[in-house]
Amino acid sequence: MNLGNKIRELRRAGNLTQEQLAASLHISAQAVSKWEMELSYPDMTMIPTLAAFFKVSLDELFDFDVKNIDKEIDSIRLESNQYFWNDFEKAEQILLDGLKLYPASVQLKAELFELYTYHVARGDDIVNKAFELGSHIISVSQDVFCTCRTKANMIHIYRFLETEKGQDCYENIKKTIETLPYMYPYMIQDKMRLSAAYLKGEEGMNEAKKLKDIEWQEFFMACDQVGHRYFDIGDYQNAMIHFQESVDVIERFMYPDKHGFDAYPIGGTHANHAMTLLDIAACMFRLGNTDGIDAVIEKSKNIYFNTYNRNLRDYNKTMREMVDYFTEQYNKKKLNEYQPLDLSEIEKQIAPKKV
Repeated sequence: MNLGNKIRELRRAGNLTQEQLAASLHISAQAVSKWEMELSYPDMTMIPTLAAFFKVSLDELFDFDVKNIDKEIDSIRLESNQYFWNDFEKAEQILLDGLKLYPASVQLKAELFELYTYHVARGDDIVNKAFELGSHIISVSQDVFCTCRTKANMIHIYRFLETEKGQDCYENIKKTIETLPYMYPYMIQDKMRLSAAYLKGEEGMNEAKKLKDIEWQEFFMACDQVGHRYFDIGDYQNAMIHFQESVDVIERFMYPDKHGFDAYPIGGTHANHAMTLLDIAACMFRLGNTDGIDAVIEKSKNIYFNTYNRNLRDYNKTMREMVDYFTEQYNKKKLNEYQPLDLSEIEKQIAPKKV
């Protein structure tokens, strides 16, 4: 901590010597000297006395430390995020090292849990780590958004166990959902919406733009979910209508003056775009409407594989994972019954798999 620096700063602001401060607190000048040199810290019972003496709140007394800790935690999160998809081991180690420094940080725990959530295919060990960590976060978090995010990721793991491992997790999914707050769409008295409506200048403009982007994402995802519910009951005509609505919303609000990754208001939504196009192709196939289906599949492939405008840390590894995922989704939608997936042009860009 930098509490010693803060004590020195407050003492000097009050034009006090170490001896004068020590006399006022009925302690030795040597004790004050050790605090300021960070060789020792005040006893816990002395903290309120120090705050009262300097006429500052406890928050202000520790403010210097809190700001630095928040910056450090954000720095750790950002560093880990660089490796989130491309190097699981490195991303995990960065977060684990961060938790050694800040073991009470729910933020870092939530980041680690999300890393585990999206890599559960690595094996049962990761699944077990994820459930253990997720349960811990839910038990200690005082932040409703963190709790909701954690529970949503728990549901993601349950779905993985259902679809990939054949486990029946529906009751667990349902019970988890029942513990979440119900967010009514017209409950608009939140910080973002009120900031967008009432704050002036650049601050209000930035909040308004963020609100637009989030509502855009919510809308195309809502259309997509309605499409999936129709698809599940075999109503492919209505499913296709709602999948097309989702694509229309995405494309309507993409930035017309930008290309690739940067054309999307929220990074990563190109994958939603590509997968929803595959859903449309799957509906067309089941309805026997194959006119134009090849163009839809090609568009999906182009968006999924050619949207990145940044250098990937491990191009071959990442592209190989993308090929595997796209192929898996293509086959799950049974488009392989229409025609085998052709990724030969993509494969030419990737080094051959090691045997």
